[in-house]
Amino acid sequence: MSEMTAPSEPRTVALSLIRTTALDEAARHAPGTDGQPPANWEMHRSLTASLEGWQTDGTLRENSLLLTEWLAVDLVAYLSQQLGDQARMERWLRDFGDQVCQVQQHGHPAGPTAIEILSVVAEDLAARPQKPAAAERLARVGAPYRLYLRSGHEVEDAREMALTFALWAGSQLTALMHHEADRITSYMDARDHAASRL
Repeated sequence: MSEMTAPSEPRTVALSLIRTTALDEAARHAPGTDGQPPANWEMHRSLTASLEGWQTDGTLRENSLLLTEWLAVDLVAYLSQQLGDQARMERWLRDFGDQVCQVQQHGHPAGPTAIEILSVVAEDLAARPQKPAAAERLARVGAPYRLYLRSGHEVEDAREMALTFALWAGSQLTALMHHEADRITSYMDARDHAASRL
């Protein structure tokens, strides 16, 4: 993820995070691999640099919200492909949300807010599958997101939210691609190319 420099576009940061977490997850499932891989500190540093760049530019809240929305939309898209219908999506959100709340017991967990944001995105895509109302969705995502950001800890909290979504999205994408790094790379290359033309 060394190509991510600060300040970057939220879309670019989101795609880079998904690529990195998906490839890390695929490597974890490679034959002959045992145990969890070490934390990806390069990804952590690159994301922090982007967030700090936005903070310097005075755009941290806006750009980190857009980053969060990008990651949430991609995650919901991967889940939709795997789960197939809205009822199964709602059940997954409820069950996974319960697991997240049980696991994340520290003072300021990102998971419950992330589940709330995912629910907004999933509901919006189900209601308007052809063309979601982007501005309205962003406002609805922004409400819980802005409540999560603590004054004086915005970079830390934005990073925690982005990493939470990136890890979940990367895991779901890896499952869709049957843990094959080449398929993940081809898919993300196509996404990068499409995004660069927007």
